[in-house]
Amino acid sequence: MGKPVLRFWIIDDDLRFGRSLKRMLNAKGIPAEYFGSAQSFLDSVPPGQSGYAIVDIHMPGCDGLELMGKMREMRYRMPVIIITGQPKTESRDTALQKGALGFLQKPFSEESLLDLIEKHETNGAT
Repeated sequence: MGKPVLRFWIIDDDLRFGRSLKRMLNAKGIPAEYFGSAQSFLDSVPPGQSGYAIVDIHMPGCDGLELMGKMREMRYRMPVIIITGQPKTESRDTALQKGALGFLQKPFSEESLLDLIEKHETNGAT
């Protein structure tokens, strides 16, 4: 039996970055979808979906930390990776305390993202 296929849900108000990350993952054979807002993600992806959410911490309307809270309330089970172009130590600490799998600063390498996922998968996460 083979390894399950990873899937990524990218939620970021930066259209160029989100589409670029989606193309990069797709080129690696990894299914990825891009959403320009937290609400568009919540409206399109039901809680039972598996995969990883890659969420920008700074978005208008509903930021990344608020989205994490909504996902928890709605019983999403997918791990969340917080990304940002404006890193602040307190934002990283808050995201990790609230249950984010990781925190990556833009621009990040595909290796740093995939290494984070590999470590999570290796540790027996679901």
